[in-house]
Amino acid sequence: MIIQYLYYAAGIVSGLIGMEFIARLTHKYLMHGILWPIHKDHHIPSGRRFQRNNLFALFFAFISMSLFIASFETKDFIYMSFGIGMLFYGILYLIIHDMIIHNYYLHLRNRKHSRYINKLIEVHELHHINDGRGKGMNWGFLLYIPGIDKTRVDLERINSKKNLDTLKQ
Repeated sequence: MIIQYLYYAAGIVSGLIGMEFIARLTHKYLMHGILWPIHKDHHIPSGRRFQRNNLFALFFAFISMSLFIASFETKDFIYMSFGIGMLFYGILYLIIHDMIIHNYYLHLRNRKHSRYINKLIEVHELHHINDGRGKGMNWGFLLYIPGIDKTRVDLERINSKKNLDTLKQ
């Protein structure tokens, strides 16, 4: 019995963490690629309460609900575990990305945050500075991954190295 609960807990954690990597890939290759017309209004403030970009949240919510339904249909709760992980990711996305980073709804941006949340804010701001279709950096939402996600310090280091390389030539 305990093994089964651990199995389901692993499904929840896998769904939650897996969503960050699915979101990174989707964001970089689809949202800034062929689906740019839908995602674009997220980068260009419109003042509208609902953005076309919110359709992506509905899409992933549909997948999560489908996993819940599959779980009831098959009597296998591993599907529900993944669906719960996706649901948790969506809730964290709403709180961190929408309410803190972009300051939508409850306007939580100006409150005191942990260093980690401040790092997420910085990384996401850099994504928006270097936005454009198929261009940019920092494609994640909830995880800061050193070496993949760039901060201002990383960019200064890269630029100073480029300047040194230019001087050596």
